[in-house]
Amino acid sequence: MVDCPCGAGPALRAVPSGRDLRYVAVDLSPSMLRRARRRAGERRLEGVEFARAEATSIPLPDGCADLFLSFWGLHCFDDPRGAIFEASRILASDGRLVGATFLRGTDSLRQRLLVRPGVGDFGRVPTAVEAEGNFEAAGLKVTSLRRSGPMLFFDARRTPAAV
Repeated sequence: MVDCPCGAGPALRAVPSGRDLRYVAVDLSPSMLRRARRRAGERRLEGVEFARAEATSIPLPDGCADLFLSFWGLHCFDDPRGAIFEASRILASDGRLVGATFLRGTDSLRQRLLVRPGVGDFGRVPTAVEAEGNFEAAGLKVTSLRRSGPMLFFDARRTPAAV
């Protein structure tokens, strides 16, 4: 399992302790990796590895993960499309990409004021159409897209043809 960006490790809360599992937590921020490492230690999780890397250049081999988590990071990246392609590269055939991101192009003034590409932590925030197109271009079949205001929750599988 790969978690990128792992942030402070909130997804580690769902990892059962004592289970034989390889979990690779990837983030560009050393402070986020320290916090995730601390959370893994507090939970006494074994098999958790930490890597400081760009989301578009993760030091893992092709097809090594069955599950790739990407919660609340795609909207921060300068190249969200590249990050999705990298996730697809790392996924095994029929592996899953699961996550959430913010979107631009919403109708609400409040949401347009909240999600401002290039301001604060926001990078190249995609529209819903762009996000879905990025998944498909990377060889991922979208199995679920759920939008809630400016947020998009997604689940996609790597198609065997993309391997």
